[in-house]
Amino acid sequence: MNIDLRGVRYEVIHRGEGKPVLCLHGFTGNAHWVDSLPALPIRLVSPSLLQHGATEHPSVNRSTMSQQVKDLSRLLDTDDRPWTVVGYSLGGRIALTLAACDERVEHVIGISTTPGLLTSKERAARRRQDAELAQLIETEGIAAFVNRWENLSLWRQTEDMKRSLRKDRLAQNPNALANSLRSIGTGHMPSLWGTLQRLPRTDLIVGSDDLKFKAIARHMQEERPDIKIYEISNAGHAPHIENASEFGTIIKKLILGGI
Repeated sequence: MNIDLRGVRYEVIHRGEGKPVLCLHGFTGNAHWVDSLPALPIRLVSPSLLQHGATEHPSVNRSTMSQQVKDLSRLLDTDDRPWTVVGYSLGGRIALTLAACDERVEHVIGISTTPGLLTSKERAARRRQDAELAQLIETEGIAAFVNRWENLSLWRQTEDMKRSLRKDRLAQNPNALANSLRSIGTGHMPSLWGTLQRLPRTDLIVGSDDLKFKAIARHMQEERPDIKIYEISNAGHAPHIENASEFGTIIKKLILGGI
């Protein structure tokens, strides 16, 4: 269904009844990523984020982290109970930011994600990198970008897995993806490292072969020891796809209790 959030038309999937859980996809994804999650007795709410899927593609200035979080806060208005927020990669960065500024989030589950870059120098370098990638998308086209994206070393995906994801990736609007990088890429995200103590209960899920994000998760845990890390075996940056069975067991327990 489509709903209006602060003047922008969003594609949002609503499914089931029970405790409210907001699910946020990664870069090049859409609201339907929740099809990879196990069926649970919850009220699941999954939007296509700004510049993705069938959600409207506003300007770069209307697609920043602060604007995205304000929109999602409106979704939290739809239930008076405390929320769990599950976010993958880009969606994880947004989930952490939302949890840091909205007390209605009682539990955040970050999958293969980061609270941002520590220094302004790192953020500037990442902005330059993302600007180059945005230009590649616009000049060479979505197919060339997807070919490059799906062959990055961070994945542990079979050819069947790649094919199942490729259709959704190719369906993205190239200008919108480029503007996502320009507005809410990691280099444009305000760092949350200094505010980790403000987060509610936080659990992190990483793939065993995703060395970069395993290190980030451990650093977060060093800063805040009550953060728990769950490592999915035989998986890289997309553990919910690359080892769906083990991921499903973990996410079910985290959302419903038992861990």
